[in-house]
Amino acid sequence: MSISPKFSYLDIIAVMKSKISNLPHQPGIYRFLNEAGNVLYIGKAKNLRSRVRQYFAGDDGRPQIPFLMKEAADFDYTVVNTELESLYLERTLIQKHHPKYNIELKDDKSYAFIKIDYSTEIPQIAVVRKFDGPTSIRPHLNPLLARRGGRSGDFFGPFTSAKKIRDLIFTARKTFGVCGAAKTGKPCFYFHLHRCPGVCIGAMSLDDYNNHLNKIKLLLSGKIAPTIKTIKQEMAQAAKRKKFEAAARLRDQLKALEYLDAKQNVIMVKPVDWDIVGLAHDEGFWCVNLFKIRRGKMLDKENFIYSDANTRMHANDANVLQTFLENYYAETSDAPKEIVLPFDVENEDLIKKLIKDRFNASINIGVPKKSKAAKLIALSQTNAQEYLKNYLSEKAGHLDKIQRGLAGLKEILGLPQVPKRIEGFDISNTQGTNPVGSMVVFIDGLPKKSEYRKFKIQGQNTPDDFAMMKEMLARRMSRSGQWAVGSDQKNNWPMPDLIVIDGGRGQLSAALKVLTTYNLQLTTPIIGLAKRIEEIFLPHQKLPIILPHDNPALQLLQRLRDEAHRFGIAYHRKIRSKEAVRSALDDIPGVGPKTKKLLKTKFGTVANIRKANLDELRKVVGEKLAKIIKQNL
Repeated sequence: MSISPKFSYLDIIAVMKSKISNLPHQPGIYRFLNEAGNVLYIGKAKNLRSRVRQYFAGDDGRPQIPFLMKEAADFDYTVVNTELESLYLERTLIQKHHPKYNIELKDDKSYAFIKIDYSTEIPQIAVVRKFDGPTSIRPHLNPLLARRGGRSGDFFGPFTSAKKIRDLIFTARKTFGVCGAAKTGKPCFYFHLHRCPGVCIGAMSLDDYNNHLNKIKLLLSGKIAPTIKTIKQEMAQAAKRKKFEAAARLRDQLKALEYLDAKQNVIMVKPVDWDIVGLAHDEGFWCVNLFKIRRGKMLDKENFIYSDANTRMHANDANVLQTFLENYYAETSDAPKEIVLPFDVENEDLIKKLIKDRFNASINIGVPKKSKAAKLIALSQTNAQEYLKNYLSEKAGHLDKIQRGLAGLKEILGLPQVPKRIEGFDISNTQGTNPVGSMVVFIDGLPKKSEYRKFKIQGQNTPDDFAMMKEMLARRMSRSGQWAVGSDQKNNWPMPDLIVIDGGRGQLSAALKVLTTYNLQLTTPIIGLAKRIEEIFLPHQKLPIILPHDNPALQLLQRLRDEAHRFGIAYHRKIRSKEAVRSALDDIPGVGPKTKKLLKTKFGTVANIRKANLDELRKVVGEKLAKIIKQNL
């Protein structure tokens, strides 16, 4: 909505108050909007009417609320069935809208998960940045997913350390063996290294490999003791059946796991399952330290660094801890029997419901006053403080280097001011095919990923990077100022303070022609950065500028150029992979993307589908479609 300027602040508040009586006494989420209709805040409620009324009655003591209410011009809401559903919906909408006044706890990166993906013939282990949970994909149509009850994947994490993920996967591959092939037929790379059990060549059946993965899942969950017990039983059975080679392999696995188990520090004499949560706060940043204790042993330690950039100095520790618990236990692959906190949180019942819903387990949440748990809380708090101190020190050094780089660019390039908005452009193609362009944006020297843009090059299918660069830059410039289509902000991009072209004199000349077309050649600084020896080309200057490799200005340009290249390559590969999967199946009526995926999962190639008999096809896609496929292949 858009509120006319003739309405005063008091008028707007009165209008919103009048809407409260229409709110239901049911669970749901509510959104406060500004005059332009943009989302300022998203909240959840067990009782929508009571919760929203608190904002106008002054009963909500959170420090950011007065600032929110000064900007709010309207609110809307969505009713759900339970408070737990409101939590899930709230998280989804916050991730979509990034409201100004929500404490959206996130670091410079998203945290990673290890995923066992069952969507391929041979399940694969991958690292993913998004937790999408188990998915129901019509298991009766896919025997591989039917073995998993319709689930497409199992997730483990989140992890804050890439090294920790690599070490876990390496241990799993070395101890048990993990196949790297997505389907059977040819030996995978790891088979030649003796780190694959041979499912790819038929030495192990798919059913046996799925049982094999169960032990790896226990390892990834940190449950070493149950894994040891399982292997001992399997080893005894193999020896009894005189399968001495299998028994020897299991013995080696047992030794490796017993060594790992011995390395875990014993924290408690009793076999307790606790999550110990500590918190530290400084300069608008928080660190949450998490000790995972399982069966009395220190299984893992994670440090989560978060920033509250939008509402800095308005949030508090209680808000942050509540939000962290909701986010973490909505994603984690593992839950303890007890969560130990440094202080009480506002809604611990919601956390209990969340864990009950996800893990079908009841837990305790407590704040210890004395005992071993209290000492562990103090230790966790100390770890959080130390980690945050080191993080802020590194961040300050990094930001200082960025500022020196920006100041250096102003001096070296003779810019009228320090460049606030820098845009980098790159072209990606394979011998002219599937050409794409990428635009990345740095604000104050840092990536602004929400403003990155991709361009599918339309006018070229030959390897002419100059023409492609002209097309991309022309389309970008048509989105600014008087050339923008309409008044919508999405169609009117801000002009940059500096344009960086990936390439040398030729690419720069092509870009300059575009700027001339839009009468921007004198007002918009533009340079080219050539990869060979990192030469900086300037318009109307014959010789390039060559800076030392440790120069902060050059390093800033390199980060921008490399980010543009990474972003463009990712898009190019996506386009290329779509082209690669085009096959004879695309021309068969009735065969859509889902059917094609089922056929390729089962048979691998079009040639194998062509060889399959009618009965084999019918089991996968049904009799009617099987006949159509046989007629058209």
